[in-house]
Amino acid sequence: MLACMANNGPNYSPSKEESSSSGMSLNKDIESTYLLDRDDDEGMHFKSHCEECKAAQESPDYEKVSPRKMSKWSFEVQLKGEGTYECSATGLVFEVSEQALVRYSVLSWFQFSECLKDSWRPVGSIYDVVVVDKDPSVLKFIHFPHSLCLAEPEHEQSFSVLHVKERHADIESTVDFTASHVKWPVSSLCTVGVIIPISQHVEHQPAPNHGLVMVYKELGHKRYFVFLSLNTPSEIKAIEEQVLISRKNGIKISETFKHLTCRLEEKFYCLESEPEGQIEPPNLEFTTAVLALKGLFVARFGNLPPFKLFLKDTDCDQPFLNVTITEVGLMIYAENADEPMTFQPQLCLDIDSENSIEYNRE
Repeated sequence: MLACMANNGPNYSPSKEESSSSGMSLNKDIESTYLLDRDDDEGMHFKSHCEECKAAQESPDYEKVSPRKMSKWSFEVQLKGEGTYECSATGLVFEVSEQALVRYSVLSWFQFSECLKDSWRPVGSIYDVVVVDKDPSVLKFIHFPHSLCLAEPEHEQSFSVLHVKERHADIESTVDFTASHVKWPVSSLCTVGVIIPISQHVEHQPAPNHGLVMVYKELGHKRYFVFLSLNTPSEIKAIEEQVLISRKNGIKISETFKHLTCRLEEKFYCLESEPEGQIEPPNLEFTTAVLALKGLFVARFGNLPPFKLFLKDTDCDQPFLNVTITEVGLMIYAENADEPMTFQPQLCLDIDSENSIEYNRE
């Protein structure tokens, strides 16, 4: 059993090392609050668009259920009887032995970083789960979506679950995993999230992560903020909280476009532009380590759009993500797509990617 103290966001001030290790930061505080007021359950859970993973991620035996939103990051779902159900908002799968009302909230991993120390890394979101007015034993298994790309057979994996109860945490075993989910037998209900040991990265070839590129624009300025993130609700929540604090600190940021799925490895990436703009930092390390502040690129331009952004692995000259920003609309090109998908937000996004990057609100 691990003793841990949850880090309460509003009272935490990150060290200088934490702030600098992940690149540029928008603020010096972390706060727990909601960023968006819009009713957008579907925008939280993004399945991988790797062709190798698509078929394995389909779950025809699971009954899809739409939860009732309690708040931006909290839900409840009424499960009508014995069976296996998948939440359309989070991708969580519940196996129950009888009718049950389940409530669950997406949390940020940073609150529990002391429980992980330097031995574990999150590979999915962390949730608080309860069964309302019934014994928790009616919930037999929870299948947690994970963020690893397991398309390559040489990637050996061993998943565990961090189970936090009051001020103590247990590392518990899981019973199975697929290309998309990790199956955990419910011992009791409280705070739970999927993790893997750091030693796994050393002993075996680490699997790449299903990631997101999230782009924001500062209102009134030709400045853009580009985050590299795990494709999990907990990571999205942490970034949205960081952006909200920036708003409160006087940086007026709007959501331009985000949720561009891709595969990311724990290595350094660089962002380049055309025409040439001022981009800081020159290189940014993508890491799954739990940090107080998320690293990001800041791109500044002296002219009006269009701009082109190129995201590259520092070991390769070929960009794996090309983004064209204009003032027209939103057009997205995925690899091998015959026609672009077209949207009409504030700006236009044109994507060309070797990893079938798509804008999708499934």
